[in-house]
Amino acid sequence: MYLRKIIVIILLLGVVLGLFFVYKVYTAVFAPNTGFNNKEAYVYVPTGAHFSEVKEQLEPLLKNIGTFEQVAEKKGYTTHLKPGKYVIKKGMSNNDIVNTLRSKNTPVKVSFNNQETLEKLAGRIAMQVEADSTSLVKAFKDSVFLDSIQLTEAEALSLYIPNSYEFFWNTSAEEFRQRMLKEYHRFWNEERLARARSQNLDREQVITLASIVQKETARA
Repeated sequence: MYLRKIIVIILLLGVVLGLFFVYKVYTAVFAPNTGFNNKEAYVYVPTGAHFSEVKEQLEPLLKNIGTFEQVAEKKGYTTHLKPGKYVIKKGMSNNDIVNTLRSKNTPVKVSFNNQETLEKLAGRIAMQVEADSTSLVKAFKDSVFLDSIQLTEAEALSLYIPNSYEFFWNTSAEEFRQRMLKEYHRFWNEERLARARSQNLDREQVITLASIVQKETARA
């Protein structure tokens, strides 16, 4: 009888410990782990970033950074980071956060009006995407690229049609330039070209006039 009681007690302790372990694992993975009051927060993962950089951004946003790190390691995220802007919503679990960081890169709105120089345009864009102004200016002035589209450096600014666009935050300078080339060709359809020709104007002249009007309107 005594031996049986010992066995029963050991079994019960095993069950209790097992349930406690399951509870700890479940809460670490699926329980809410955000610690901020707003509806959402943003995490920016730079190209080539290390996990420590992501952890540094997340630490003030989470109740327990340690459990997040454990879940991230188990899911293989710590060595497979993806650059971009990510929305962390209030009440997310560690599992939700890792899944978001793995696959939910959020686009950003990139807006610019008429700029006087390529350098000023680059500065405006650099405030909205990962690419810095130096790399943007270099891409804008790339002679091989400009030759391929038959524009001179003096005409290059006309390639960038002022508007609002959606980009991923981790867009490179070259990716931005190529997207704007597509927008340029989309904007200058046959109808707009015909209107310009009817006024004895080419594309660059139309854009220059629009820029002057925009500046004068801004001063008024």
